[in-house]
Amino acid sequence: MSDTQATLVAHVDTNLVTRAQLADLPPVQGTDTFKPVPHIELIESLEAALRNRNIRILREQFSINGSGNKLFGTLDVNIKGIAGSCASIGLRTANDKSMSIQMIAGMRIFVCDNMAFTGDLVCVKRRHTAHLNLFEELELAVTKYERHYRALKAEVNNLKDHELTDVEAKVIIYNVFAKEAMPVRLFPTVAHEYFEPRHAEFAPRNAWSLLNAFTEAAKLMPLTTRIDATQEVGRYFGLMGA
Repeated sequence: MSDTQATLVAHVDTNLVTRAQLADLPPVQGTDTFKPVPHIELIESLEAALRNRNIRILREQFSINGSGNKLFGTLDVNIKGIAGSCASIGLRTANDKSMSIQMIAGMRIFVCDNMAFTGDLVCVKRRHTAHLNLFEELELAVTKYERHYRALKAEVNNLKDHELTDVEAKVIIYNVFAKEAMPVRLFPTVAHEYFEPRHAEFAPRNAWSLLNAFTEAAKLMPLTTRIDATQEVGRYFGLMGA
């Protein structure tokens, strides 16, 4: 398996940026009740909370919209997990009241370089308010994340043990798209990634290979909708692996 660079895809009105560029963004004005957290403060506070648990960031990528108000990001961290993967964090936030601070649990699959969310845990979902204790929230979030990631590893093993016939796989693909978890235009991509996988590691006909077919296809979606889609698909497979 190849330990490749994680890829965060920018789309219309978004740009990939570095942490230094986040630090250079102009300050955002708040009100008595709305106190937007600067993007760089969020990232540095999260890094400090991770460091307190001896967790180190291995890779990070960020994307902001044209105004700089919305931030999307992925962080790969050094929690021991399944071979060929690592613990990952997906985050998003907005300083224009359009989105709260959100952080979700996941894992990075290196072989096809995608983010798989096989659970539905939202570690953080807090609005930008004057009463927000950011570091305290992030400390609690990291604790939740560690606990949930251990559960994710168990779920993956269940999915690997869940063998599928071709008919069962086709039914699952149909059901996920019937739930409108992903755009129907990706139906052929998911089917191709599963029945003719480009990666030998996903040749076994099991639920884990099928989940990775979905998350591989999700890379064709804009980041703003991809996180919700992978969460929804992950919830479906989480129920399957229970």
